[in-house]
Amino acid sequence: MDIINGGIGGVPPLLFVTQRDIRLVHTNRTNSKVRVQILVRNLTEGVGLDINYAAQKLCWTDHGLEMIQCMSYNGVEVENKMEIITTGLISPDGLACDWFTNKLYWTDLETNRIEVATMTGEHRKVLFWSEIDQPRSIVLVPMRGIMFWSDWGEVPKIERAGMNGDPNTRKVIVSENIFWPNGLTVDYENELLYLIDGKLLFIDVMNYDGRHRRRILKQGLYYPFAITQFENKLYWTDWNTWSVHFCEKNSTHEPKELIHSDLVPMYIQAWDPSRQPLGRNPCQDNNGGCTHLCLLAPYPPGYTCDCPFGIKLIDNYTCANGPQEILLLATKTDIFLIYLDSSDYTHKIISLDEIKHTIAIDYDPTSGFVYWTDDEVKKIRRARLNGTDQKDVIVDNVYHPDGLAVDWVAENLYWTDTGSDRIEVSRLNGSHRRVLLYEGLIQPRAIVVAPEHGWMFWSDWNEKQPKIERASLDGSDRRILVNTGLGWPNGITLDLERSKIYWCDAKIDRIEVANMDGSNRIELTSDNLPHSFGLSLMGEYIYWTDWQRRSIDRVHKITGTKRETIIEQMPNVMGLKAVQLNEVRGTNLCKKNNGGCSHLCLNRPNNDYVCACQMTYELQSDQRTCVLPDSFLLFAKNETIGRISIENGNNDKNDAIIPVSGVKLASSLDFDIANLRMYWSDVKAHAIFRAFINGSDTQRVIELGVRSPEGMAVDWVAHNIYWTDTIAHKIEVSRLDGSSRRALLWKGLDEPRSIALDPAQGYMYWSEWGSANCIKRAALNGSQQTILVSNTGFAKDLTIDYDDRLLYWADVQNPAIYSVSLDGKHKKTILQTKMNLMGLTMYKDKIYWTDSSAGEIYAVDKTTGNNRIVIHSKLHGVTDLLVVHSSRQRQWNQCSVSNGGCSNLCLALPTSESHGHSTTHTCACSTHYILQNNTCIAPKSFMIYSQRNSVVRLLPDSSDYPEAILPIQGLNRIKAVDFDPISHYLYWIEGKTYSIKRALDNGSKVSVVVDGSSNQMGGPYDLAIDSLGRLLFWTCSIQDVINVTRLDNGSTVGVVVKKQGEKPRLLAIHPTKRLLFWTDSGNEPQLVRARLDGSHRIAMIKPKQNITAIALDLDTDMIIWAEGLKLFMCNIDGENKHSVLSETKLIINQMAIHSGFMYWLDRSQNQLRKFNLQTAQQEPVKLPHNMILTDLVSVKEPPKNHSCAAAHRCSHICIGNETTVLCACPQGLALQDDRRTCSAVPDCGMDHFTCGRNRYMFASSNKDCIPASWRCDGQHDCQDGSDEADCPTCRADQFKCQNGECIDQSLVCDGERQCQDGLDEERCCNSKEEFKCPQTDVCLAISQVCDGMDHCANGADESEAACSASHAHTTIPAKSFGSSMYIIVILALLFTGIISLFLVFYFRKRYYSGHDAPQNDQAEDPLSPKPNRSQLKPTSGKLRNKPVPDLVHMSMLNGSQSLSYERRHITGASSSTNGSSLTCYPRETLNPPPSPATTAASTRGSSPGRYRPYRHYRSINQPPPPTPCSTDCDNKSIRNNADVTKKVMVG
Repeated sequence: MDIINGGIGGVPPLLFVTQRDIRLVHTNRTNSKVRVQILVRNLTEGVGLDINYAAQKLCWTDHGLEMIQCMSYNGVEVENKMEIITTGLISPDGLACDWFTNKLYWTDLETNRIEVATMTGEHRKVLFWSEIDQPRSIVLVPMRGIMFWSDWGEVPKIERAGMNGDPNTRKVIVSENIFWPNGLTVDYENELLYLIDGKLLFIDVMNYDGRHRRRILKQGLYYPFAITQFENKLYWTDWNTWSVHFCEKNSTHEPKELIHSDLVPMYIQAWDPSRQPLGRNPCQDNNGGCTHLCLLAPYPPGYTCDCPFGIKLIDNYTCANGPQEILLLATKTDIFLIYLDSSDYTHKIISLDEIKHTIAIDYDPTSGFVYWTDDEVKKIRRARLNGTDQKDVIVDNVYHPDGLAVDWVAENLYWTDTGSDRIEVSRLNGSHRRVLLYEGLIQPRAIVVAPEHGWMFWSDWNEKQPKIERASLDGSDRRILVNTGLGWPNGITLDLERSKIYWCDAKIDRIEVANMDGSNRIELTSDNLPHSFGLSLMGEYIYWTDWQRRSIDRVHKITGTKRETIIEQMPNVMGLKAVQLNEVRGTNLCKKNNGGCSHLCLNRPNNDYVCACQMTYELQSDQRTCVLPDSFLLFAKNETIGRISIENGNNDKNDAIIPVSGVKLASSLDFDIANLRMYWSDVKAHAIFRAFINGSDTQRVIELGVRSPEGMAVDWVAHNIYWTDTIAHKIEVSRLDGSSRRALLWKGLDEPRSIALDPAQGYMYWSEWGSANCIKRAALNGSQQTILVSNTGFAKDLTIDYDDRLLYWADVQNPAIYSVSLDGKHKKTILQTKMNLMGLTMYKDKIYWTDSSAGEIYAVDKTTGNNRIVIHSKLHGVTDLLVVHSSRQRQWNQCSVSNGGCSNLCLALPTSESHGHSTTHTCACSTHYILQNNTCIAPKSFMIYSQRNSVVRLLPDSSDYPEAILPIQGLNRIKAVDFDPISHYLYWIEGKTYSIKRALDNGSKVSVVVDGSSNQMGGPYDLAIDSLGRLLFWTCSIQDVINVTRLDNGSTVGVVVKKQGEKPRLLAIHPTKRLLFWTDSGNEPQLVRARLDGSHRIAMIKPKQNITAIALDLDTDMIIWAEGLKLFMCNIDGENKHSVLSETKLIINQMAIHSGFMYWLDRSQNQLRKFNLQTAQQEPVKLPHNMILTDLVSVKEPPKNHSCAAAHRCSHICIGNETTVLCACPQGLALQDDRRTCSAVPDCGMDHFTCGRNRYMFASSNKDCIPASWRCDGQHDCQDGSDEADCPTCRADQFKCQNGECIDQSLVCDGERQCQDGLDEERCCNSKEEFKCPQTDVCLAISQVCDGMDHCANGADESEAACSASHAHTTIPAKSFGSSMYIIVILALLFTGIISLFLVFYFRKRYYSGHDAPQNDQAEDPLSPKPNRSQLKPTSGKLRNKPVPDLVHMSMLNGSQSLSYERRHITGASSSTNGSSLTCYPRETLNPPPSPATTAASTRGSSPGRYRPYRHYRSINQPPPPTPCSTDCDNKSIRNNADVTKKVMVG
């Protein structure tokens, strides 16, 4: 399609960009009207704009997408949207097209760079990167080979340079009289540069070298941004006016607005060929001979050749095939590639997935893969430099992989793991993984390898023993190189040519170097190294990262000089690797065909390589081939588990450590052949674990409630696991995953140790070391217990010969090995020795054991004990041995088929020996669960106690083991617990996080109910569950309230108890009576009872000492509490109080009542005791161990027929009895008319109290409002009396502030405010001149005392005592007579004036009353809406001069129709003061602006709280005291009302 040239009517087609689109401004062909058309839509944050007219391209920058895009445009249509530059941009701003050579130039505000690329985005290069602060607009003059850009950073300026980026051509041409240099444009014909400044508001013009600068325009500019020119006109965008303006270049006229936009216009260009005049250029023929970039230059021959960033220019025309030297940098969330071939050190992010927290990085020059570790995703991964072929290398059992090293010769990968404290190796693809080193590693960090030397080096930054070590690549020949003068040795690197090792230390802040044997140690540099981390060497330089400086620096590797910062202000820098691309150095015998090894070829010094196998494989006698053995030995040794070959030779080479984590002191081993899992018990970790034989998928099977699991055995038929607990004196069983845990044996057990199973016959065998010294046998369900062998000494490591039906064991007290038939007969001594026997096992015709002291493993004939051979040596500290072979697990019983039909545990039972295997079995459940119809039923009544980090279900009188720990993980500092018997959720308060959490009793679905991080909900102290009403009650020690939360969804119900001066702490709930009990540890400690909504409260007990524990007996409706060293009891009404225990040894903090017994902890003996509430007998609870409790509660299923048990009866709280539903609400809510739903009580505002807070009243819209000062004043002003509910009480010697606070009476009227509201200083009378009424605190002039008229409400001013006290004050001395007469005259004149004003006002009012004068004209008070003339009915039982309500209803406040909320309702002014017609009582808005009508006055009468006692007179029509408003309006009316009041009182 043809290009439309030029403009119409003198206005060219103008293109401008907004943040959302690109628009075309053009002139209509018929009427010359300017029109705007949107060309490109859906921009994210468009900024820059330019055109390539000849190429028909329209290009723009987008801040939001961080990219540069282009479209084809022929002047009419746009098409073919293309993404040109998509990476490495942050805030691309200015954009310029070189229409001579088809290139794009741009600026970036964040990277502070000026770059160039072809129009297709290829061959990108950074031209300028230094001394640039905030580059904005950029324009080109390709016919001269120069460019200009504006910089509005700290030093604003305009610069010029060659388009080839030659730094010698760079020049600042403008640096004065500019502030925000925004837009630039060029007049190519006249060779002029135009500049627009957004701060100083001008347009200047100058020649190309910045000279002859003059001002074109300095008016009509508001916030100009971008500018362009066409012919004799300038066009610019303005951010302030959102418009495009224009003016003549040489005109003095005001600029004009061309168009106004609905979006802020940004850059602007004219679409016309004259703006891009064509001409010949030196790059148009064969790209100037350049292989990549031909860039125009301002000097002959008019261009230079250049290369994309990261590529060197070999000669004047040719670029290298690719980057030669790079740095690979790992940051926390990205991996960067930094090019060292160009002086700008351009870097880019390698596009990778799943980057969370990278630490170490290395590169394989052979395959071109970069490898990195990630500490968060727990993986080692790899990808190519362009981000492709991304792959997981190591994914299992990776914890904290801090170091990584590539052996590029043998193609092996080495890494350190600070989490498991190991050094491991695998092939580069992750196969054939093997643990090399595990002992003596504390915090292994960086690792490097020297393949030709056969060495690996690593740093260990443990603060107590920091060191740098070396070993052969197979882990042998280990030695410490440096262990002195170290702090935190981090990165290490090698100079292979000079045989040097370098390391950086982040604690002593230095980089050091030594020979590879640790000798000749010297400091390389220590200047400005606050926290060095990664280290690498290439060529002549050492490179390192610094956490604190956030930089990469380098120095010369020998002199430590020539320091240079490569990258700065790069956050979270980690490891780095300097790489010389396309260069592979070094070789060894592993290079060719992997040294003939089938798995790993590990070089050692002098090319003495060895072959090694991955875990689970063994090396055959040819020393090359790895095979999977049929049998092998597992061994446990301190913190490790390993395997040893018994089929192949080379035992030392086949000694392999299995990379399992969490092992602290493994004591017993077993194996499940079917699932290839090994199991071990750990007496130090107090847990039982399992993992696959390769070390993957380590799991805690049994973790809680295990004290000393000395022995453990797997029932591979029924898929159960058995273990002994030596300290707890019991034997337990569970499924292999730890579920369905059940205690089998505990009575009569004395230190059970080793255990062995015979699933085929249904028996288990175990040894006991206590006073019994025997081996016992029982059925697999714990029945038929019997002593098999007596006087065995310390029998250990029981193992069964299933073929010959023999049981073997080792006596570690008198070292010997014995055997006996499985029926206890034919005991035989196999071997007697002086060795330290450990880990007995058997396989085929041999028995194996270890001498843990000598570190040797032996084998002998299982029958004679002859033919002793050494299987392995130098393996000290072994605690257990186990032969793994399928023949050891071939037996069968009925549990092997569908778990015997059992839902939980299938336990085989013994039968006669003739069957060869068990033919019967029994099903069983977890401890305390009851089996009914093959279903395990949870207990319905039990106790729960918590310890610091565990929770136990307790059934002290059960035939089961009394305790069953709940398998809930992660419990920490438990403060209180309770249990919901309906949902089977346990709730607890966690002291560490101050949260309330919950979990099912099987340990699943752990969640947070109340988040302790919330300031409003922090500080839970105690909790109690209402299982009937599905509510959780909990006290808060910060806010001193009782909160309620719903059990089923965790939503908030509200606050039910909150009272000034009270501190609710301990809780108890009577669910069927719907009663709540709590202890108050506030000013007056007490035990309080209330309904569940906090109403109908009764102070049951006011103890002499703090109550430390409470418990309810739901069967007898009694409550027990601990007070000091005594226990008391009364019924739930507070009656029949009596002592239960007159004296205990210690203060009781935990107590519960269960099945007629009271339980508590005797902390002197850490023993649980119980008290029979009927017989008054106490006794200890027979538990197998002592205990330390944090809480103790009784749990019982609630009745299902209670009225509150039905779902959704009440929206919030149900307080009904067993048959009748009664709903209630928390504070701040009230019931609706349906008597089921609670809603918010309308709020009267901060200065008022909302009546109707009795939560049984209905929450209608007509809630009454009274002044806040009337709250808790001793008078019922709300119809429901809610203003006097929950009011704090003060002692006789105290004064109560308005907010309920109590202060000493001596502090009242002392001249200092003690109450927050200042009430203690408001009712003070002048002791010499005034008399204070005792009941109402009214101050009377002393002359009114004993004047024959009652001024006080109770007539106290006329009492004999008052008259006697005032006698001296009422006698006027003669010398004061003259002054007194003077005062009387003045008062008389003043009184006459007031009367006159009143008469004028009175007749004026009568006059207007006959002329329909407007009442309460709104114009008199602009803040007052038009008044409502409707009258309100008076409150019954109270006399009023006129029907003025005591209360203000919410309908007056919130209604949209009538608004009767007048000022007199706030001040208490009577309607007798001229009623609502007076403009001094304007009707108020709810939130008026400050004005004389809404600003509080400062005089005495302005505060309703100040004269609150006058409200006593309302019963006899006594008006309130004058307010500023009423005084100004009519003083006479006040006097008249006072007279009326006197008559009423006297009469």
